[in-house]
Amino acid sequence: MGKRINVSALIVATGAALVFMSCSDTRYLSESRVRTLYKNSRSLNETAAFLAGTDIGEKSPLYGLTRDNRYAAYRRYMDGIWDNYKKKNLDPIESWRRKHVKDDGSGLVMYPFSGPDILNALAFFPAADEFVMIGLELPGNVPDPLHYRGPDIYQELWKIKNSLRTILQLNLFRTIEMAADFRADSFSNITGVMMFFLARYRYQILDIQKIHVNRTGEIKRGEPRPFEKSVQGVEFTFRKRTGAPVKVARFFSVDLSDGSLTRLQGFSAFLSGKKNFTTFIKSASYLLSYDTFRIMRSYLIAGSRFLLQEDSGIPYRYFDAKDWNISLYGTYRVIAIFANRFQRDLDEAMRKNNRGPLPFDFGYGFEPEKSNIMMAVKAPGKG
Repeated sequence: MGKRINVSALIVATGAALVFMSCSDTRYLSESRVRTLYKNSRSLNETAAFLAGTDIGEKSPLYGLTRDNRYAAYRRYMDGIWDNYKKKNLDPIESWRRKHVKDDGSGLVMYPFSGPDILNALAFFPAADEFVMIGLELPGNVPDPLHYRGPDIYQELWKIKNSLRTILQLNLFRTIEMAADFRADSFSNITGVMMFFLARYRYQILDIQKIHVNRTGEIKRGEPRPFEKSVQGVEFTFRKRTGAPVKVARFFSVDLSDGSLTRLQGFSAFLSGKKNFTTFIKSASYLLSYDTFRIMRSYLIAGSRFLLQEDSGIPYRYFDAKDWNISLYGTYRVIAIFANRFQRDLDEAMRKNNRGPLPFDFGYGFEPEKSNIMMAVKAPGKG
Protein backbone atom coordinates (compact mmCIF):
# COMPACT_ATOMS: atom_id res chain seq x y z
CA MET A 1 0.00 0.00 0.00
CA GLY A 2 1.39 3.46 -1.00
CA LYS A 3 2.12 6.21 1.42
CA ARG A 4 -0.81 8.39 2.43
CA ILE A 5 -0.67 11.94 1.13
CA ASN A 6 -0.77 14.64 3.77
CA VAL A 7 -3.51 16.75 2.22
CA SER A 8 -3.17 19.58 4.75
CA ALA A 9 0.54 19.88 4.08
CA LEU A 10 -0.09 19.87 0.34
CA ILE A 11 -2.64 22.67 0.62
CA VAL A 12 -0.26 24.76 2.74
CA ALA A 13 2.61 24.17 0.32
CA THR A 14 0.45 25.03 -2.69
CA GLY A 15 -0.82 28.17 -1.03
CA ALA A 16 2.72 29.23 -0.17
CA ALA A 17 3.78 28.68 -3.76
CA LEU A 18 0.92 30.79 -5.06
CA VAL A 19 1.73 33.57 -2.62
CA PHE A 20 5.36 33.47 -3.75
CA MET A 21 4.35 33.58 -7.39
CA SER A 22 2.02 36.53 -6.88
CA CYS A 23 4.67 38.37 -4.85
CA SER A 24 7.42 37.72 -7.40
CA ASP A 25 5.23 38.57 -10.41
CA THR A 26 5.16 42.36 -10.67
CA ARG A 27 1.92 42.23 -12.64
CA TYR A 28 0.04 41.29 -9.48
CA LEU A 29 -0.25 43.97 -6.82
CA SER A 30 -1.83 43.94 -3.39
CA GLU A 31 -4.70 46.36 -2.97
CA SER A 32 -2.72 48.37 -0.43
CA ARG A 33 0.05 48.70 -3.02
CA VAL A 34 -2.46 49.75 -5.66
CA ARG A 35 -3.83 52.47 -3.36
CA THR A 36 -0.32 53.70 -2.67
CA LEU A 37 0.86 53.75 -6.28
CA TYR A 38 -2.28 54.93 -8.06
CA LYS A 39 -3.90 57.67 -6.03
CA ASN A 40 -5.83 59.10 -8.99
CA SER A 41 -7.42 55.81 -10.01
CA ARG A 42 -10.87 56.60 -8.63
CA SER A 43 -11.04 59.98 -10.35
CA LEU A 44 -9.81 58.53 -13.65
CA ASN A 45 -12.41 55.75 -13.58
CA GLU A 46 -15.19 58.19 -12.75
CA THR A 47 -14.16 60.37 -15.70
CA ALA A 48 -13.95 57.33 -17.98
CA ALA A 49 -17.42 56.21 -16.83
CA PHE A 50 -18.78 59.69 -17.50
CA LEU A 51 -17.36 59.67 -21.03
CA ALA A 52 -18.63 56.14 -21.66
CA GLY A 53 -22.11 56.65 -20.25
CA THR A 54 -21.73 53.97 -17.58
CA ASP A 55 -22.63 54.05 -13.88
CA ILE A 56 -21.14 56.68 -11.58
CA GLY A 57 -21.49 56.66 -7.80
CA GLU A 58 -23.55 59.31 -6.08
CA LYS A 59 -20.50 60.58 -4.18
CA SER A 60 -18.62 61.42 -7.37
CA PRO A 61 -18.28 65.13 -8.21
CA LEU A 62 -19.49 64.18 -11.69
CA TYR A 63 -22.71 62.59 -10.49
CA GLY A 64 -24.75 65.80 -10.73
CA LEU A 65 -23.85 66.18 -14.40
CA THR A 66 -25.37 62.77 -15.11
CA ARG A 67 -28.79 63.90 -13.84
CA ASP A 68 -29.25 66.23 -16.81
CA ASN A 69 -31.64 65.14 -19.59
CA ARG A 70 -28.93 65.79 -22.15
CA TYR A 71 -26.66 63.29 -20.45
CA ALA A 72 -29.52 60.79 -20.23
CA ALA A 73 -29.98 61.07 -24.00
CA TYR A 74 -26.24 60.59 -24.56
CA ARG A 75 -26.21 57.54 -22.32
CA ARG A 76 -29.22 55.96 -24.06
CA TYR A 77 -27.52 56.43 -27.42
CA MET A 78 -24.23 54.94 -26.21
CA ASP A 79 -25.96 52.00 -24.53
CA GLY A 80 -27.73 51.16 -27.76
CA ILE A 81 -24.77 51.46 -30.11
CA TRP A 82 -22.45 49.65 -27.69
CA ASP A 83 -24.87 46.76 -27.21
CA ASN A 84 -25.12 46.41 -30.98
CA TYR A 85 -21.33 46.53 -31.40
CA LYS A 86 -20.81 43.98 -28.64
CA LYS A 87 -23.29 41.53 -30.17
CA LYS A 88 -22.04 42.06 -33.72
CA ASN A 89 -18.30 42.15 -33.08
CA LEU A 90 -16.90 41.81 -29.56
CA ASP A 91 -18.78 38.66 -28.56
CA PRO A 92 -18.08 36.88 -31.90
CA ILE A 93 -14.40 37.94 -31.78
CA GLU A 94 -13.99 36.50 -28.28
CA SER A 95 -15.70 33.25 -29.26
CA TRP A 96 -13.69 32.92 -32.49
CA ARG A 97 -10.44 33.78 -30.72
CA ARG A 98 -10.88 31.02 -28.15
CA LYS A 99 -11.29 28.48 -30.94
CA HIS A 100 -8.72 29.64 -33.50
CA VAL A 101 -6.04 31.87 -31.95
CA LYS A 102 -3.46 29.61 -30.29
CA ASP A 103 -1.05 32.39 -29.28
CA ASP A 104 -2.71 34.35 -26.48
CA GLY A 105 -0.57 37.41 -27.06
CA SER A 106 1.11 37.18 -23.65
CA GLY A 107 3.97 39.60 -23.39
CA LEU A 108 3.93 42.45 -25.90
CA VAL A 109 1.41 43.22 -28.63
CA MET A 110 2.67 45.65 -31.29
CA TYR A 111 -0.20 47.50 -32.98
CA PRO A 112 0.98 49.96 -35.66
CA PHE A 113 -1.56 52.33 -37.27
CA SER A 114 -3.86 51.67 -34.33
CA GLY A 115 -5.30 55.04 -33.48
CA PRO A 116 -6.98 54.68 -30.05
CA ASP A 117 -8.24 51.15 -30.80
CA ILE A 118 -7.30 49.39 -27.57
CA LEU A 119 -10.68 47.68 -27.91
CA ASN A 120 -9.82 45.20 -30.69
CA ALA A 121 -6.35 44.64 -29.26
CA LEU A 122 -7.85 43.49 -25.95
CA ALA A 123 -10.59 41.46 -27.64
CA PHE A 124 -8.02 39.41 -29.59
CA PHE A 125 -5.23 39.38 -26.98
CA PRO A 126 -6.66 39.67 -23.46
CA ALA A 127 -3.62 37.91 -21.94
CA ALA A 128 -1.13 40.52 -23.18
CA ASP A 129 0.84 42.42 -20.56
CA GLU A 130 1.90 45.33 -22.75
CA PHE A 131 0.53 47.07 -25.82
CA VAL A 132 2.50 49.43 -28.05
CA MET A 133 0.05 51.42 -30.16
CA ILE A 134 1.14 53.88 -32.85
CA GLY A 135 -0.73 56.51 -34.84
CA LEU A 136 -0.35 60.00 -36.24
CA GLU A 137 -2.66 61.74 -33.78
CA LEU A 138 -1.40 63.58 -30.70
CA PRO A 139 -2.47 61.84 -27.48
CA GLY A 140 -4.18 64.87 -25.94
CA ASN A 141 -5.05 65.30 -22.27
CA VAL A 142 -7.25 63.43 -19.82
CA PRO A 143 -10.64 65.14 -20.28
CA ASP A 144 -11.83 67.25 -17.35
CA PRO A 145 -15.65 67.48 -17.43
CA LEU A 146 -15.69 69.95 -14.54
CA HIS A 147 -13.70 72.41 -16.64
CA TYR A 148 -16.78 73.04 -18.80
CA ARG A 149 -19.90 75.00 -17.99
CA GLY A 150 -23.48 74.77 -19.19
CA PRO A 151 -24.18 73.16 -22.57
CA ASP A 152 -20.48 73.00 -23.53
CA ILE A 153 -19.93 69.80 -21.58
CA TYR A 154 -22.72 67.98 -23.41
CA GLN A 155 -21.46 69.28 -26.75
CA GLU A 156 -18.10 67.70 -25.91
CA LEU A 157 -19.79 64.38 -25.19
CA TRP A 158 -21.48 64.44 -28.57
CA LYS A 159 -18.08 65.00 -30.15
CA ILE A 160 -17.06 61.64 -28.69
CA LYS A 161 -20.22 60.12 -30.12
CA ASN A 162 -19.32 61.54 -33.53
CA SER A 163 -15.71 60.33 -33.39
CA LEU A 164 -16.88 56.76 -32.62
CA ARG A 165 -19.56 56.55 -35.30
CA THR A 166 -17.53 54.36 -37.67
CA ILE A 167 -15.71 52.01 -35.32
CA LEU A 168 -18.88 51.15 -33.40
CA GLN A 169 -20.70 50.44 -36.66
CA LEU A 170 -17.99 49.04 -38.98
CA ASN A 171 -15.21 48.17 -36.47
CA LEU A 172 -12.60 50.52 -37.91
CA PHE A 173 -11.42 54.12 -37.78
CA ARG A 174 -11.22 56.10 -41.02
CA THR A 175 -8.09 58.24 -41.27
CA ILE A 176 -9.89 61.14 -42.91
CA GLU A 177 -12.55 61.17 -40.18
CA MET A 178 -9.96 61.01 -37.43
CA ALA A 179 -8.19 64.04 -38.87
CA ALA A 180 -11.46 65.97 -38.60
CA ASP A 181 -12.85 64.53 -35.34
CA PHE A 182 -9.85 64.14 -33.03
CA ARG A 183 -8.62 67.24 -31.20
CA ALA A 184 -6.00 67.22 -28.44
CA ASP A 185 -7.99 69.74 -26.34
CA SER A 186 -11.33 67.94 -26.77
CA PHE A 187 -13.01 64.96 -25.10
CA SER A 188 -12.63 63.27 -28.49
CA ASN A 189 -8.86 62.84 -28.36
CA ILE A 190 -6.79 59.65 -28.23
CA THR A 191 -6.72 59.61 -24.43
CA GLY A 192 -10.44 60.28 -24.03
CA VAL A 193 -11.48 57.60 -26.54
CA MET A 194 -9.18 55.01 -24.95
CA MET A 195 -10.76 55.85 -21.59
CA PHE A 196 -14.19 55.35 -23.17
CA PHE A 197 -13.21 51.92 -24.53
CA LEU A 198 -11.69 50.70 -21.26
CA ALA A 199 -14.73 51.80 -19.26
CA ARG A 200 -17.19 50.17 -21.67
CA TYR A 201 -15.10 46.98 -21.77
CA ARG A 202 -15.18 46.89 -17.95
CA TYR A 203 -11.48 47.47 -17.29
CA GLN A 204 -10.22 49.41 -14.27
CA ILE A 205 -7.90 52.30 -15.06
CA LEU A 206 -5.14 52.64 -12.49
CA ASP A 207 -3.13 55.48 -13.98
CA ILE A 208 -2.70 57.65 -17.07
CA GLN A 209 0.55 59.51 -17.68
CA LYS A 210 1.96 61.64 -20.47
CA ILE A 211 5.21 60.15 -21.73
CA HIS A 212 7.81 60.73 -24.40
CA VAL A 213 10.66 58.76 -25.93
CA ASN A 214 13.96 60.61 -25.75
CA ARG A 215 16.89 60.53 -28.17
CA THR A 216 18.37 57.41 -26.61
CA GLY A 217 15.16 55.41 -26.82
CA GLU A 218 14.15 55.70 -23.16
CA ILE A 219 10.56 56.30 -22.03
CA LYS A 220 10.33 59.37 -19.83
CA ARG A 221 7.35 60.71 -17.88
CA GLY A 222 5.85 64.07 -18.83
CA GLU A 223 6.04 66.09 -22.01
CA PRO A 224 9.35 66.76 -23.75
CA ARG A 225 10.95 70.17 -23.50
CA PRO A 226 10.15 72.45 -26.47
CA PHE A 227 13.54 72.03 -28.15
CA GLU A 228 13.63 68.24 -27.79
CA LYS A 229 12.87 66.11 -30.84
CA SER A 230 11.00 63.48 -28.85
CA VAL A 231 8.04 61.29 -29.66
CA GLN A 232 5.02 62.15 -27.52
CA GLY A 233 2.74 59.52 -26.05
CA VAL A 234 0.35 58.50 -23.32
CA GLU A 235 0.65 55.53 -20.97
CA PHE A 236 -2.35 53.68 -19.52
CA THR A 237 -1.95 51.33 -16.57
CA PHE A 238 -5.06 49.18 -16.09
CA ARG A 239 -6.46 45.76 -15.19
CA LYS A 240 -9.58 43.73 -15.80
CA ARG A 241 -10.72 43.58 -12.17
CA THR A 242 -9.47 43.72 -8.58
CA GLY A 243 -6.67 41.19 -8.18
CA ALA A 244 -6.15 40.76 -11.93
CA PRO A 245 -2.71 41.28 -13.50
CA VAL A 246 -1.75 44.86 -14.30
CA LYS A 247 -1.39 45.78 -17.98
CA VAL A 248 0.22 48.75 -19.71
CA ALA A 249 -0.80 50.31 -23.03
CA ARG A 250 1.33 53.03 -24.55
CA PHE A 251 0.19 55.10 -27.50
CA PHE A 252 2.85 57.00 -29.44
CA SER A 253 2.29 59.76 -31.98
CA VAL A 254 4.63 58.75 -34.80
CA ASP A 255 4.83 58.77 -38.59
CA LEU A 256 6.11 55.27 -39.39
CA SER A 257 7.39 56.03 -42.87
CA ASP A 258 11.06 55.35 -43.63
CA GLY A 259 11.99 59.02 -43.74
CA SER A 260 10.42 59.66 -40.35
CA LEU A 261 11.94 56.63 -38.60
CA THR A 262 15.35 57.53 -40.01
CA ARG A 263 15.07 60.97 -38.40
CA LEU A 264 13.55 59.71 -35.14
CA GLN A 265 16.54 57.68 -34.01
CA GLY A 266 15.35 57.63 -30.41
CA PHE A 267 12.07 55.97 -31.29
CA SER A 268 13.87 53.56 -33.62
CA ALA A 269 16.12 52.65 -30.69
CA PHE A 270 13.04 52.09 -28.52
CA LEU A 271 11.56 49.74 -31.13
CA SER A 272 14.83 47.84 -31.54
CA GLY A 273 14.63 46.79 -27.88
CA LYS A 274 11.33 44.97 -28.53
CA LYS A 275 11.57 41.39 -29.78
CA ASN A 276 9.53 38.19 -29.90
CA PHE A 277 6.24 40.07 -29.86
CA THR A 278 2.78 39.61 -31.33
CA THR A 279 1.90 41.95 -34.19
CA PHE A 280 -1.68 43.06 -34.74
CA ILE A 281 -2.64 45.03 -37.87
CA LYS A 282 -6.03 46.13 -39.15
CA SER A 283 -7.37 48.93 -41.33
CA ALA A 284 -3.80 50.06 -42.08
CA SER A 285 -4.44 51.69 -45.50
CA TYR A 286 -2.03 49.18 -47.11
CA LEU A 287 0.88 51.42 -46.06
CA LEU A 288 3.17 48.48 -45.35
CA SER A 289 2.94 47.46 -49.02
CA TYR A 290 4.71 50.64 -50.12
CA ASP A 291 8.46 51.00 -50.50
CA THR A 292 8.33 54.07 -48.25
CA PHE A 293 7.50 51.79 -45.27
CA ARG A 294 10.27 49.20 -45.71
CA ILE A 295 11.85 49.80 -42.31
CA MET A 296 8.67 49.14 -40.32
CA ARG A 297 7.70 46.21 -42.52
CA SER A 298 11.11 44.55 -42.09
CA TYR A 299 11.09 45.27 -38.35
CA LEU A 300 7.70 43.61 -37.84
CA ILE A 301 8.65 40.54 -39.86
CA ALA A 302 11.92 40.15 -37.97
CA GLY A 303 10.55 40.81 -34.48
CA SER A 304 7.20 39.01 -34.55
CA ARG A 305 6.69 35.50 -33.21
CA PHE A 306 3.03 35.68 -34.20
CA LEU A 307 1.10 38.02 -36.46
CA LEU A 308 -2.63 38.55 -36.93
CA GLN A 309 -3.77 40.91 -39.68
CA GLU A 310 -6.06 41.38 -42.63
CA ASP A 311 -4.94 42.13 -46.18
CA SER A 312 -4.21 45.84 -45.54
CA GLY A 313 -1.18 44.84 -43.46
CA ILE A 314 2.07 43.25 -44.63
CA PRO A 315 1.64 41.77 -48.15
CA TYR A 316 1.40 38.00 -48.36
CA ARG A 317 4.50 37.74 -50.58
CA TYR A 318 6.78 38.73 -47.70
CA PHE A 319 5.97 35.59 -45.70
CA ASP A 320 8.32 32.80 -46.77
CA ALA A 321 6.68 29.40 -46.34
CA LYS A 322 9.93 28.06 -44.83
CA ASP A 323 9.75 30.64 -42.05
CA TRP A 324 6.03 30.97 -41.34
CA ASN A 325 3.01 28.76 -40.79
CA ILE A 326 0.07 30.60 -42.35
CA SER A 327 -3.66 30.25 -41.60
CA LEU A 328 -6.23 32.10 -43.72
CA TYR A 329 -9.86 32.84 -42.87
CA GLY A 330 -12.76 34.68 -44.42
CA THR A 331 -13.22 36.26 -47.85
CA TYR A 332 -10.58 38.22 -49.73
CA ARG A 333 -11.63 41.31 -51.59
CA VAL A 334 -10.24 44.82 -52.06
CA ILE A 335 -12.54 47.84 -51.99
CA ALA A 336 -12.43 50.20 -54.97
CA ILE A 337 -10.37 52.93 -53.31
CA PHE A 338 -7.52 50.42 -52.78
CA ALA A 339 -7.97 48.46 -56.03
CA ASN A 340 -4.29 48.84 -56.94
CA ARG A 341 -3.34 46.93 -53.76
CA PHE A 342 -4.92 43.67 -54.96
CA GLN A 343 -2.69 40.63 -54.24
CA ARG A 344 -3.04 37.78 -56.71
CA ASP A 345 -0.98 35.39 -54.60
CA LEU A 346 -3.13 36.04 -51.53
CA ASP A 347 -6.30 35.64 -53.60
CA GLU A 348 -5.10 32.25 -54.83
CA ALA A 349 -4.02 31.12 -51.37
CA MET A 350 -7.37 32.19 -49.89
CA ARG A 351 -9.23 30.10 -52.45
CA LYS A 352 -7.05 27.02 -51.90
CA ASN A 353 -6.37 27.08 -48.17
CA ASN A 354 -9.28 28.89 -46.55
CA ARG A 355 -10.12 27.62 -43.06
CA GLY A 356 -13.59 29.07 -42.87
CA PRO A 357 -15.64 32.27 -42.63
CA LEU A 358 -15.40 35.03 -40.05
CA PRO A 359 -18.40 35.87 -37.81
CA PHE A 360 -17.43 39.55 -37.31
CA ASP A 361 -16.41 42.69 -39.21
CA PHE A 362 -12.66 43.10 -39.65
CA GLY A 363 -10.59 45.58 -41.63
CA TYR A 364 -12.09 47.03 -44.78
CA GLY A 365 -14.55 44.17 -45.21
CA PHE A 366 -17.25 46.16 -43.36
CA GLU A 367 -19.28 42.94 -43.08
CA PRO A 368 -18.34 39.47 -41.78
CA GLU A 369 -18.88 37.78 -45.13
CA LYS A 370 -16.48 40.25 -46.80
CA SER A 371 -13.74 40.25 -44.13
CA ASN A 372 -10.53 38.23 -43.90
CA ILE A 373 -7.76 37.37 -41.45
CA MET A 374 -4.28 35.98 -41.90
CA MET A 375 -2.50 34.45 -38.91
CA ALA A 376 1.23 33.79 -39.25
CA VAL A 377 3.23 31.78 -36.71
CA LYS A 378 6.99 31.96 -37.03
CA ALA A 379 8.62 28.56 -37.42
CA PRO A 380 10.91 27.36 -34.59
CA GLY A 381 14.42 28.71 -34.89
CA LYS A 382 13.46 31.51 -37.26
CA GLY A 383 13.04 34.24 -34.62
